[in-house]
Amino acid sequence: MQNKGTVPKIVYRKTSAEIIKEAQNSLVSGNGAKLVSTKRPITPNVNNRQLYGNSFPSGRPPSAFNLKYLQYEMRALPCLEPINQSPTGSEVQLNTNTNNTTIVQRSSSIGTIHESGLKTTKLPALQEPTNAISSATSLNELREPMPLYNKATSLSLPPSRGGDPDHKQKNSQHPLKRKQPVSFDETVTQNSSGSNNKNDGMLNKDLSKNRLIRSNDLNPLIQSSTDTLLDMLKAYAGIKECSDETQVHLNMILLELYSRVKGTQCNRSAILGVLYGLVECNSPKILLAIARIVLSMNNISGSNLTGACKLVFKVARNEVNDSLFIDSDVPELLVDALGRVNPTAEGEPEAAIYGYGAIRFLATANLNTLNKKTENVEGKTIKISKHKSLAYRLVRHGIIQLMIVHLQIINEYGSTNKLCGQPLHALYQLSGALRVLSGSPVFAQIINMKHSRASSIDEEDTHLEIAGKHLVRAAEICMDEIEVQTNIIRTLSILSEIESCCENMAVDAGRLGILFGPIAYNYSSTCSPEKALGVISRLGYILGNIHAKYDEARLDFFNNDAAMEYLLNTLEFFSNQRFDIKNTNGDTVMDALIKLIRVIANMSVNAEVGYGLGLRHPLGVVLLNILLEAKEIKTEEALELVLATLAALHNLSYYQYSTEDINVNHPGSIIERMRDISAALCQILSTGPITAKSEAARVLGNLTRNSTARQSFCTSNGLKILVKCLQSDDTELVTASCGVLVNLLGDWERRASFKELNGIKILRGVLQNAADNEDWLLAGMCCQAFWNFLIDSSNVVETLGECESDLLGGDLAEYLDEERIFQGNPPDQIWEQFAQVATDLLERLQSCMSITNSPINTSDDDEDLNPSPIKNDSWGGNYEKWVQD
Repeated sequence: MQNKGTVPKIVYRKTSAEIIKEAQNSLVSGNGAKLVSTKRPITPNVNNRQLYGNSFPSGRPPSAFNLKYLQYEMRALPCLEPINQSPTGSEVQLNTNTNNTTIVQRSSSIGTIHESGLKTTKLPALQEPTNAISSATSLNELREPMPLYNKATSLSLPPSRGGDPDHKQKNSQHPLKRKQPVSFDETVTQNSSGSNNKNDGMLNKDLSKNRLIRSNDLNPLIQSSTDTLLDMLKAYAGIKECSDETQVHLNMILLELYSRVKGTQCNRSAILGVLYGLVECNSPKILLAIARIVLSMNNISGSNLTGACKLVFKVARNEVNDSLFIDSDVPELLVDALGRVNPTAEGEPEAAIYGYGAIRFLATANLNTLNKKTENVEGKTIKISKHKSLAYRLVRHGIIQLMIVHLQIINEYGSTNKLCGQPLHALYQLSGALRVLSGSPVFAQIINMKHSRASSIDEEDTHLEIAGKHLVRAAEICMDEIEVQTNIIRTLSILSEIESCCENMAVDAGRLGILFGPIAYNYSSTCSPEKALGVISRLGYILGNIHAKYDEARLDFFNNDAAMEYLLNTLEFFSNQRFDIKNTNGDTVMDALIKLIRVIANMSVNAEVGYGLGLRHPLGVVLLNILLEAKEIKTEEALELVLATLAALHNLSYYQYSTEDINVNHPGSIIERMRDISAALCQILSTGPITAKSEAARVLGNLTRNSTARQSFCTSNGLKILVKCLQSDDTELVTASCGVLVNLLGDWERRASFKELNGIKILRGVLQNAADNEDWLLAGMCCQAFWNFLIDSSNVVETLGECESDLLGGDLAEYLDEERIFQGNPPDQIWEQFAQVATDLLERLQSCMSITNSPINTSDDDEDLNPSPIKNDSWGGNYEKWVQD
């Protein structure tokens, strides 16, 4: 027995409108809204490698500096050699006094180093089997550099040094006797020109010894002591220009010194004192070798570490030197050294500034060029492996994990202190280096090879996906530093393109929206519109990527009142700016608007968000103004802005189906400005480009479900424009226009006008073309339009005309012939859904013709013969889900 108060279930037959709607839903497998994609903002490449691009934050460290002053701090650093102190000199000066005492003054990165009383400069012996040290008089007597080592030199030990009678003659013709213009040799020669005859005799005697060392076979460097190697290097202190042979000789000494220093306990003070005497050398290879030794020392820190990072930065600034890093382990050593840096501790951020600056340069090496680059080695051509690329090696050695740790340190410091000065600049370089690495083609290959066994790195190893939330926090800390914040957001825009990173950033969508706040309310005090364009464009791009993929992020952002308010205020502000405004990086107002509108469009895919935004102030006014102004600009960017605006209106209007909302006061909303929007869309449908016409027709397919919008559209001569669109060769435009026609023909006052415009014949032509092309979706919409046209007619033949009725009936019978169309194969599902609508329409035509076109007596129980008008709840522009990736 049925309980009291319950309603019995009524089983009824589906109407054709419901059948078509179900067919549409099965096709779109969604809600009919569409996602929108835009081009990623392009960060301009800086031609010359420097710490900063076109932005100039206050107090920034210099991109170019003299390596004589490697420390950035104002405090003087202690001397690392146990020698006497004397006044600092900027150039190498050798002064000889009457006591034959030489004073060498030179500037060094580790403090001012002075040498005095060096009467016994130690040189390697040639006779003693043990590494005994022979004596010399003083440094001013060394007219020639130390011996050169090369592959052609025999390393065997001669039996005697004095048995060659032609010794002087051989050395006088030695090619290395040529004086180099600004070399150490010439400096010594010039400074020693005033010495007395006695000293000259001693000098000539020692020169003969040194030339003999150059011309005869030498002990291998491996047999020399570390002190001997340092003495060899001391002879080159202050050298600037050097020949190829000198460079080879120095590099061999430094290479041997590196093998002894790396990973061992050594006399760091002595080694550093000698090494920094060579930093004025103009040879990148020598400078990199010096940095390599310093970075390899255990527990190197402070100004010494900063000096080494500056040396690496100095060499990395020139892309010609990238090959030096490929053949060296300096990138790995630099990562290890930066691991000992605290970017917020006093005296340490500068090492991070120049270290990450160097990494940014190395990661920007032209990978395509490197992969194609060949080296000629002994006549053989060798292709450089992609695994030797610097970006791959840096990532492989853990630079991403280190950057994340440093981000955490900076954020923790910035949460309690104002981030300024060197820590702020370190954050700038860190975020820039992370952007370059994450956007590197090599890193993209690493991500794509995540599940490949051939790759030793996968996505989990890099931990890049957790970098997003730390960068978002850093951007919040840098609210008042627009240049640094822009740099961070540029990095986030790259990360938003990586699926795992975007997923982790989705939970912070609301926090990203808060970043609009200072720009939305303090344009005049914080920055000009030109400066804000970079932040706005990239924030919009990031949020657009997030909202295109994650529905929870759409809801969270919409329910965050502050984020929504800031977003709408920013959109309103830039909609009132001149569209031709651009900044030095090429960001334009139009591009910023495209990105912001894209956020609105992708958020509106969610039903709750789409419906709520349709009632929000001032979204309707803003989108209408953008549409009216942008459609008059004949540029590609303006067309993209029009299409983005139409896409947003399409999604927003899809959910505005309630007639009750029209009577509620929502000033400035989509609902409130529906009349004006419909009229503007009618203009685009008439004179716009073909792509914009299709989009406008889709929006009208949603809006014309409402009688107010239909009235506004037809008042603007919309029906005539629509019939013209039905004759277009563009299938998308025809299909969307047919959806609008379904809604318009539901009103009896539109049917007479449609017939006067020869609409019956045109619509039947559309049906024929659709059936010939087996476009059963469009064919079903044409049948739906005919159904609505005949809905109130008591005489179908009279309404259509006898000729058109016969032709339409014949066409429908032909298109319903399953055997002819599919030739025994199973029918298409879409055709079956079309067949149900076409069958109802054909039965009505045949019923009217069978009783000699007499009026049809109908009853309330006959749904098929007297149905209600079909409104286009989903077909008008929503016939398929359009997703642009």
